[in-house]
Amino acid sequence: MRKNSKTMNLLLKINLESLAWSFRRVHVPVNKNELVLEVGSGGNPYFRSNVLIDAYLDTRERHYVKLISDRPTVLGFAENLPFRDDSFDFVIASHVLEHSKDPGKFLSELQRVSKAGYIEVPDAFFERLANYLDHRLEITDIDSKLIIRKKKNYIQDQEIHDLVHNKVSEVFEEIVSKYPFRFNVRYYWSRDNGGIKYEILNPNYEFDWDPPLTTKSESSATLMAVIKGGLLKLFRKYLSQNKRNKSVDLLDIIMCPNCRKSEHDNPNGQWTMDNGQCRCNNCNSSYDIIKNNIIKFN
Repeated sequence: MRKNSKTMNLLLKINLESLAWSFRRVHVPVNKNELVLEVGSGGNPYFRSNVLIDAYLDTRERHYVKLISDRPTVLGFAENLPFRDDSFDFVIASHVLEHSKDPGKFLSELQRVSKAGYIEVPDAFFERLANYLDHRLEITDIDSKLIIRKKKNYIQDQEIHDLVHNKVSEVFEEIVSKYPFRFNVRYYWSRDNGGIKYEILNPNYEFDWDPPLTTKSESSATLMAVIKGGLLKLFRKYLSQNKRNKSVDLLDIIMCPNCRKSEHDNPNGQWTMDNGQCRCNNCNSSYDIIKNNIIKFN
C-alpha cells in the first residue's frame, strides 16, 4: 500500500514538508469503486470517504468545530461501531484513536468492519510535549507496529511540560507546522498483511482521571479561517464522490449497537423508520434521526 502520493514525494524531495502534509488528505490508496468509512470525521472529512461516523455534533475534543454531514452520517462510538462485519473496503481514523479509553476495542472494531485502513495520530513524543486535554493515549510506531501507552493524566510529565512552556511554547507550533511528518504517526494496515499490529504497554491500567473542565470561548473566526473553510467546502463539493454518496443505503450496512444484529439477521427486515426514529425490529431499541438524516446511535 503506497504511503505517499507522487505529489507528496516530490514536495518532500524539495523540502516542502508542510505542503506535502496537506496533500496527504487527498491520498487515499483505494480505487473508485471501493466503499470508505471515516471514523471521527469531525468538521473536515476526507474527500474520498463515503460514510461518516462521529461521536458528537459539537465537542471540545475537536475545538467545537461543527460536524460536517454532507454524506451519509451516523453518530456513534468507535469502540462499538454500528456497522455490520465487512461493510467497508477501507476505513480512515484520523486523530481520533488517541481519544479512546479502550484502544484494543477501538482497533478491533476497525478490523471487524473493514478490510484495510489508515490511522493517523500525534506521535507519543509530540503528545508528551503538547499535553492535549482530551487525549487519553500516547502512540508511536516502531517497526510497523503501533506502541500504545494509556496516559495516567492529561499531563504525563509535569517537569517536561514546565520546561517546554518556559522555553519553547511560543515557537512550538511553528516547529510542528514546519515538520509535521516528524510529529505525527501515519499507519496503513490491511488484513492481507496481518491487520493492525499493536502493543498496549499498560493494558491493565484503568483510567481514574478526567480532563479538567473548561468554558467554551466565544471567539470570532479570523478572515484566514473563513477563507480556508470556504475553500475546503469547495474542494469537498468537487473532489468527493457526491453522486455515489447519495446512493449509499445506510440500512443495508448499519448494525444495531445494542443487539449487534443487522438487516441480514432478520428475514422480515431489521429496521423500521417512523416519526423521526430508527427502530431495531430485533431488540426494539430506538435511535433518533436528527438533522440531515443523521442516525444517533450514541
